[in-house]
Amino acid sequence: MKGKAKHRYFSAIALALLCFLLAIAIPSPPLALAIAHYPSDEIPGTQNVTFPALPNPSSAENTQPSSPNNSNPLFGAIDFHVHSAPDIINRSIDDFELAQMAANAGMKAIVLKNHVTTTADRAVLASKIVPNIEIFGGIVLNQPVGGINPDAVEAMTKLGGDRAKIVWLPTTDADYHLKVFDKPGPGIKIAENGTLSPQTEGLLKLIAEKHLILETGHISPTEVMLVIDKARQLGIENIVVTHAMADVPGLSLDQMRHCAEMGAILELAFVNELMGENAVAAGHDKWHRVSVAEMAQAIRAIGAQHFILSTDLGRPGDPLPAEGYKRFLEKLLAAGISPREIQIMKRENPARLLGIKS
Repeated sequence: MKGKAKHRYFSAIALALLCFLLAIAIPSPPLALAIAHYPSDEIPGTQNVTFPALPNPSSAENTQPSSPNNSNPLFGAIDFHVHSAPDIINRSIDDFELAQMAANAGMKAIVLKNHVTTTADRAVLASKIVPNIEIFGGIVLNQPVGGINPDAVEAMTKLGGDRAKIVWLPTTDADYHLKVFDKPGPGIKIAENGTLSPQTEGLLKLIAEKHLILETGHISPTEVMLVIDKARQLGIENIVVTHAMADVPGLSLDQMRHCAEMGAILELAFVNELMGENAVAAGHDKWHRVSVAEMAQAIRAIGAQHFILSTDLGRPGDPLPAEGYKRFLEKLLAAGISPREIQIMKRENPARLLGIKS
């Protein structure tokens, strides 16, 4: 190699190496904004976020899903609400491991959720790595995506295609959430003085147009009622009240019954059983525990046809999602909920919402 050519060759290598080092040293703008918005002292483990190794799709362990004839309680189940890495909060499992474990357990589908970014595009990628399970995602309308932002929803549907299914109203940035957990505000409101904001109405129209699932997030009971009523008027067919019995929204039994009468589905999340003063997962001690026995009482009072089951798991210290789901089903059976009722809540209702065969 001649002198000048050799010089250009090594210069090109040096430039490429410099660009690579800069790329890994500087966080992307959305992640930087998200981390800035959620200070590390409020998010346990943020400074040491780790991501588990990817599963090996070629290994026998990862390619042998459970069959329907082995009395597997998870066969055909759908986890409608589960968290995984990457995230700005430490997670016990990543997207690919979560999908593979759920597939190995014989589950039908999972729905990825993240409080600061869309998961629809991640569902597309995870579906390619783990094709023997349905994987869906959506978007939570917190501050990092602009709050009540129809443009973000539009982009999510384009990124996710048929994997893009759910729009959650504000969760950890909701004004009601901040008040309940004594955090500084104000947060995002979807209504003022009993009237939905124009931005919220515009968002609901887009959800109806795109045939997406509306989830209520961590808004107040009053806001829940307002948004369900308007959503039904606008033709939104699939509405879910996010972990209806948790502190946020904290619905009473009568309020839950009213939501069901308006056509909404009520979500019950196993993670709420694990919360309270004895919680293992960081931050969950600030929530009140909702026992599976209390959930069973609500199911009996309102009817299993109005509920879906989820885990809302993913934090270190809690069971891995598939194991947590199995425990949830066992506890519901022990509390007197019938196998038929569980089938409706774990499989039939969530499949109908997602538009897939149960």
